[in-house]
Amino acid sequence: MTQPQHVPNVSDDRLCWLSVRDSLDKKARKLGFFGLLAVMGGRTRGGARLGGSARRDEASDKLADYAFAVDAAANNLTPEERRHLRSTGEVPAWFLPDVEQRAAEIKKKR
Repeated sequence: MTQPQHVPNVSDDRLCWLSVRDSLDKKARKLGFFGLLAVMGGRTRGGARLGGSARRDEASDKLADYAFAVDAAANNLTPEERRHLRSTGEVPAWFLPDVEQRAAEIKKKR
């Protein structure tokens, strides 16, 4: 993560989200093997490509899972990690792997 020029005055959980949002957005939109096959195959119905809406819905669901996971992980920040977050806008190294694990657990419950 790069150091922001200005850390916004928002809650810690929101600041965590802002810090990891771009990375998680890329992961949520990443096509899996079958998604890549569908795109490369150019499956169509009536001249229109299938799957665009479904892919957007899936990415949106993944982002929602990530958002809940970020909020939960933010609750585990130590006071020292919160100070670092406030001064640099960066989350600790354990944060993203923890968010990934929590998001996977959330997805299983759906």
